[in-house]
Amino acid sequence: GAAFAINGAASVVGGRLLDRYGCRGPFLLQAVAGGGCLLAATWATDQVVFGALYALGAGIIGATGFYHVTTAAVARLRPDRPDLAIARLTMVGALCSTIYLPMTAWMVEAWGWRATGRVLALSAVVGALLASSLGSAGRGEETASENPWRAMSGALGRPAIQRMLVVFFLAWLAYTTILGYQVPILTSAGLGLGIAGTIGGLRGFGQLFGRIGLTGVVERFGADRLLRLAYAVSAVGVAFLLVGTVPAGIAYAVVAGASLGATSPLQAMYARTHFDARDLGLLMGLQGVAVGVAGSLGPVLGGLMHDLTGSWTPTVLLAVAALAFSTLLLGNRSKPR
Repeated sequence: GAAFAINGAASVVGGRLLDRYGCRGPFLLQAVAGGGCLLAATWATDQVVFGALYALGAGIIGATGFYHVTTAAVARLRPDRPDLAIARLTMVGALCSTIYLPMTAWMVEAWGWRATGRVLALSAVVGALLASSLGSAGRGEETASENPWRAMSGALGRPAIQRMLVVFFLAWLAYTTILGYQVPILTSAGLGLGIAGTIGGLRGFGQLFGRIGLTGVVERFGADRLLRLAYAVSAVGVAFLLVGTVPAGIAYAVVAGASLGATSPLQAMYARTHFDARDLGLLMGLQGVAVGVAGSLGPVLGGLMHDLTGSWTPTVLLAVAALAFSTLLLGNRSKPR
């Protein structure tokens, strides 16, 4: 929760660094401050110190290296095909989860959590340094606004932007809640822990399928229509968790996994057309703020609803309702800038 909060609060900083300095700005900060804090956390002997260092490191890495920064950077690096660049980037991101999650589990068993944490932190540092080697590439063709607060207030004063950020908040409130509790939801329905974990892993793998061939479909139908469809399909997929059987769990993994996989690139493609190009990184950071706040609140609300009722059903219904409302709220009224 703390890492999500730091990530959200600092997302506009990561985006602003991209606008002003290109790739070297956010990614050097990620390598030095983010990676440094994660490395330091692996030597901590006090739980509070470990928690503070880990939250700070993970929050900085998220604020300077998550999709609100990287999608803006690749869109600028490929101005001729920005949506294609975004789709390819998020495909790599989906592949990373299928590689790093099982690899991390194996390393923890073989080497212990401290050594594993150091390997992962160094991996983040190396990746950030490679990205920073692009130098000033990733800046906009126009010079970024001198006053970032004015740029943000101007964007937030537009009803279309306000509606978009509320939609993103609701969608990620649903996603972070379900992803955090998918295994206990399944086990409470009677599924074994191993089966529930396998279904959760299948859901992660399913994200890949939501990103295959996405660019061509976007060029034909538009990111706005597909984003509404992704939210609607996600709501259906999450609702399968209410059934509590293995076939329904597999249906959840495939349907919710694929639609969630499509959501990240579609949100970036959609948001890109609504923000001022010269402040794209900064304003995409507003998306990061919405997602970060949602990630902080979602698991807390989901867990609280379970504790108050003794059932996971209200938690699942909360996620379904949030996704359904996102679909309706996005509507057809938001027009590109």
